[in-house]
Amino acid sequence: MKERDESRIGIRRTTRSQYRRELKKFISEGKGHYRCRFADLAYEMGDMYRKGIGGPSDISKAYYYYLQAEHAVMLRLQVKRDSEDEAFLAKIRLVLTQLRRKLGYGSEKLYCSTHPFVLYQALEEGHDIMISFRHMKSGRIKIIGARIPKAGREECKRSRMLITYDRFHYCELKDFVITYAQNVQGLWYAETEDCIRVDTITLVMDELVGNRCEFYYRDKLVAYIFAEDYVVSSGRPRYMRF
Repeated sequence: MKERDESRIGIRRTTRSQYRRELKKFISEGKGHYRCRFADLAYEMGDMYRKGIGGPSDISKAYYYYLQAEHAVMLRLQVKRDSEDEAFLAKIRLVLTQLRRKLGYGSEKLYCSTHPFVLYQALEEGHDIMISFRHMKSGRIKIIGARIPKAGREECKRSRMLITYDRFHYCELKDFVITYAQNVQGLWYAETEDCIRVDTITLVMDELVGNRCEFYYRDKLVAYIFAEDYVVSSGRPRYMRF
């Protein structure tokens, strides 16, 4: 039984490794490399979480990866029309529709969360980001984040990242991300410059003083913000019905 469990875990680990390798190609090479296998690996990741292959099932994570597969295969079809990819796209959309009903997702234009999820996505795969805080007339704090490219021959030399907006039902290749902190009780940052380098974000939940989002770089606290929630807006929500 133990060997069987380790084998199942190994399947998920191997697929994740392949997925990460193809993701680097997908975001770094541009239009000519949209024909890589990223769409296929993202679909396999979705299948693993939907069916519980190699670990527990999680349909919200499955939905996240299926959205990436849909976006990637649509870009691949823009490079070259292919009947197999057309069928693959239809298959992905049917699965997305089934999961959307189970998750109860609608067609929102605004999504509120207790944490700045788009900044977490920008930090994925061990990247650092540069962030800036802008005070809005509404009282909100606009937080802008841009990924810093990693060094190394096999790393993406651009700051582009694939951001997945599951509540808006689409993915997007972005050079920067934006979220708005609402009902802000306090903001502090160590630097005098407009931009701050960050490698870790931690959310401390406290009912008495409010949620404190802490920003770190090399284990040093460089900024924090007390805010009730964070808003991400989308100019193009998409809700497909089949």
